[in-house]
Order: sequence, then structure tokens, then C-alpha cells
Amino acid sequence: MSRLTRREQEVVRLLAQGKRQTEIARTLVISQRTVEAHVRNARCKVGATSAFDLAVRAAVEAVSKK
Repeated sequence: MSRLTRREQEVVRLLAQGKRQTEIARTLVISQRTVEAHVRNARCKVGATSAFDLAVRAAVEAVSKK
């Protein structure tokens, strides 16, 4: 996940916590379309097949760092 921008990392972290994209948008004070773009970009960068796959990868990485 280190290849992601800081904002993409924030979005992915919240996604991994089970937040919906609308909740992420509200939390970060950005539009839902911006959240969707960050998720799409992050998926491409890490090779995830879906937002769920991206969230799982982020959660696994977070656990492995502890």
C-alpha cells in the first residue's frame, strides 16, 4: 500500500474498517465521486479486483504490521 497517495491510503483505511463510500466522503469532507476515484486508483495500483479485495488486502497488511 506504500505506492498509494496519502489520501488514497486514508480512503482505503476507512474502507477496510467497513465504512461505506458515502460515509468515507462525509468523514473526509470530499464528494462520493472523489472517493470512487481514489478507490479505483488504489485498486489499479495494488492489483485488487474489487473494492472488497482492496479492503481485505489493507486489513491483512495492517494486521501483519502489528
